[in-house]
Amino acid sequence: MSLTPLVVLAGSLIGLRLAFFLILLIGKQKLENIFRRWLAEGTFLEYLIIIKKIGFRDYMESNFRATSGKMLSRPFGTNKRFFYLEKLQFSPLCFARRPLSASTRINTEVVLGPGAQKPLKIDIPIMVGGWAYGGAVSLKTELALAKNSVLTGTAVNTGSGPFLPEVRAVADKYILQYSRGFWAKTEEVLSQVEMIEIALGQGGWGSAPKRIPGYKVTKEFAGRISALPGLDVLAEARLPEVENFLEWKALISRLKEVSGGVPIAVKIGGTHHLEKEVDVIIDGGADVIVIDGKEGGTHGGPPILLDDMGLSTLPCLCRAYNHLKRRGLAGKISLIIGGGLFTPGDFLKCLALGADAVIIGTIAALTMSNVQVNKTTPLEPPTELLLFDGSKKEAYDEDQGAMNLSNFFYSCVEEMTVLARALGKKDLQEITRADLVALDRQYADFTGVQYLGRD
Repeated sequence: MSLTPLVVLAGSLIGLRLAFFLILLIGKQKLENIFRRWLAEGTFLEYLIIIKKIGFRDYMESNFRATSGKMLSRPFGTNKRFFYLEKLQFSPLCFARRPLSASTRINTEVVLGPGAQKPLKIDIPIMVGGWAYGGAVSLKTELALAKNSVLTGTAVNTGSGPFLPEVRAVADKYILQYSRGFWAKTEEVLSQVEMIEIALGQGGWGSAPKRIPGYKVTKEFAGRISALPGLDVLAEARLPEVENFLEWKALISRLKEVSGGVPIAVKIGGTHHLEKEVDVIIDGGADVIVIDGKEGGTHGGPPILLDDMGLSTLPCLCRAYNHLKRRGLAGKISLIIGGGLFTPGDFLKCLALGADAVIIGTIAALTMSNVQVNKTTPLEPPTELLLFDGSKKEAYDEDQGAMNLSNFFYSCVEEMTVLARALGKKDLQEITRADLVALDRQYADFTGVQYLGRD
């Protein structure tokens, strides 16, 4: 393991301590006077009570609202956790089924849209969710994702941004998001990808309209989406070309035809109306269902949507798989899940509960920054390297970022295969709910995993 990340981290900590020491040295007397006054007047205690009562995040966001009078845009999605995958644990064995030796090869491949004319085969069941060029990230970030997809045998997703020829030239497997906007919908574009994902919603936004502010619509970006530079670009809540079920079915049929038979996926955000939504998706002819639970991240979104709308990833996954099974379509219609997934344990538990693959976002952004955070910290966050309007985007090394992200993928997959051997399974897709135990009765009830009390 390289010591570079540890050196960067240690250097940052030492730098912060030195800065703190200098502040104390230069303003020691002034700071002492301030603290004495706070303690004497009870100000310090009052602040502690305020922060304890409403929380630091809500305190800061309330002040941002009071200052701007405008809707906030919070990065990374909600920090609230509604369900915990830690409540489910894998059950190793010795005699009930034989564990596998270290030399046993574990299959990690997955086929998405097995019923499509041209199914999409990826080497590992992990992908980065759609990140939009222009609306969210820079071209260098997109290229890093493409290079990672080649290194790890996975796929890269355009997000709701434009089709990028530069990324297509690099990526081995390219997924196009057919968005609620008006771009990237020509036959020329649709015929160049390995899967099309109709994006109707996501965890951090649901199906709410999304606006790309005019300051992001540069001349270069406007040219890619046929927009006017400097003017806001709006993606409405619904597909403008679909008003009824017949048009919905016709759209999916057309996409299959012009793409040459690649899988057609449909992406939605988590919702309590899940089964009804899934029925419309299936009956329309889709090959893949993508669900982004409410813990899903975003480059920026209104806090009310992030915290107070949607359904969590875990119940979404369980309900969607159960519904596919009831309809006899489990294994025929692929299921992809995302939203608040960070570790190889999270990924493998989702596979065990019925997902064919997982999508990640926030953790990918952090691992893509990795040793390059020294270009932004401590004054700016790592995302300034990745975002379209990031102040340090030109300093981002896409090759380094691709290597770090692929290392993260390799590490996760290796851990997942180690656990598979302990379960006696030669294929990650063979791991099921029967390999899990629920530590909480509520989790046992809605996941279908056996409760540890065995009742």
